[in-house]
Amino acid sequence: MKKTTVILLATLLTACSQFEPFEDMRREAGQIPTVGQSSNDRPAICYNPLWHDEEAVQELAKQACARTKRKAVFEEKQHFSCKLVNPSTAFYTCK
Repeated sequence: MKKTTVILLATLLTACSQFEPFEDMRREAGQIPTVGQSSNDRPAICYNPLWHDEEAVQELAKQACARTKRKAVFEEKQHFSCKLVNPSTAFYTCK
């Protein structure tokens, strides 16, 4: 019983980070090119509209475009295009 409780608590504590919005820059193991939806010219931010506001998503896009000294401009949203807990994707263009 104790072991199950410890595993459940550990899972719940680490699961919180999975709900944070993130830039979809996934890579295959050992590969340099990304397989995610994001690129340097078009950042893709995965998020859950139930838990995250537009400001948090825009801030991640702003940080992504700042890497190439440009500004993020909103392009479009797609639903059910990312992970289960963060199903929506906001696309930006770096200009």
